[in-house]
Amino acid sequence: MKSVLSAIKNHPELELQLVVAAAHLLGDYGKTIEIIKKDGFEINAIARMVVEGEDPHSMTKSVGLGILEITTLLDNLKPDIVLIVGDRFEMLSVAISASLMNIPLAHIQGGEVSGTIDESIRHAITKFAHIHFPSTEQSAKRIIKMGENPSHVYNVGCPSMDEILKFDLGKKEDIKEIKYLEKFDSKKPFLLVAQHPVTTEFESSYEQMYNTLEAIQETGIQTVLLYPNPDAGSADMVQAILEHGYKTKEKSVVIKKFKNLPFATYIKLLAHCDCLIGNSSSGIRESHVFGTPVINVGTRQKDRERGKNVIDVNHNKEEIKEAILKCLSKGKLECEYLYGTGDSGKKIADILSKIELKNIVQKKISY
Repeated sequence: MKSVLSAIKNHPELELQLVVAAAHLLGDYGKTIEIIKKDGFEINAIARMVVEGEDPHSMTKSVGLGILEITTLLDNLKPDIVLIVGDRFEMLSVAISASLMNIPLAHIQGGEVSGTIDESIRHAITKFAHIHFPSTEQSAKRIIKMGENPSHVYNVGCPSMDEILKFDLGKKEDIKEIKYLEKFDSKKPFLLVAQHPVTTEFESSYEQMYNTLEAIQETGIQTVLLYPNPDAGSADMVQAILEHGYKTKEKSVVIKKFKNLPFATYIKLLAHCDCLIGNSSSGIRESHVFGTPVINVGTRQKDRERGKNVIDVNHNKEEIKEAILKCLSKGKLECEYLYGTGDSGKKIADILSKIELKNIVQKKISY
């Protein structure tokens, strides 16, 4: 969202009001509100809305708490438009609050397909939203098929492309200069693991994470690992990571575990790693512009538009291990640009500055 926020902030006809919420405020997930501040954005309000527990009950209660918190903030800030991104359960709270308060809602990255509860949340937000900013042409067509007004659907590409296409990625050997990665050996291949819970399969989270860890351990390849997000099942995944680390001790191939990383740092790792393993959307959305091989594990990103760099496997140790060796033998692939070419933020800000709000508040199915 950084490019979108910057474009709105710098647009002469728009005023940015920024609400920071949920995991951005939590120490266990890197307290990334500090990164937002360092990037120079003024924060108008915060919303503490995550109930501890990392299970379906706590996620559901978080949505309810989020509605209470966001409703109060929207009443205070009185925005003309509320802009949200994606398919997180926290965003459902914002969509419900804005819609019931008759505030036009703009939604980025609608119309995509994937696995888990994210699919239902994403499409529910689409039906609440008045203005749609999908990232691909196929996504735009799906939104229109859902009965949304075609004149309010704008295929602008993915805002994350704006940032990564202008980064100075440096060289692979620069990675050892990243804090806590002094042990990194630039002359050897390395793996990047970013695996999150599948909320509809949360009871299997421990086993799913452990299978991935066992697979990478048997390859013997140095690995950088990111902890999972706060969805239902994440506590079990963290437990698997800790227990596997205790089991392997100094023989572990994982040279560093991170709760969170600045986006620029993560993109450098993604660009230079020999393979990304897990089920992060970055394996689908960002990796293809670098030609980085990706092993997409399980159903979390099922059916999402992806490049030729992605191999799909089940939560099976042998499948994951075989896919890793296959990716290493092939090396980097040809770069692709499925999700835009780097000007999404500007496009979104320009559209928001010109749209006639009085024509979009009353929603109805478009036939």
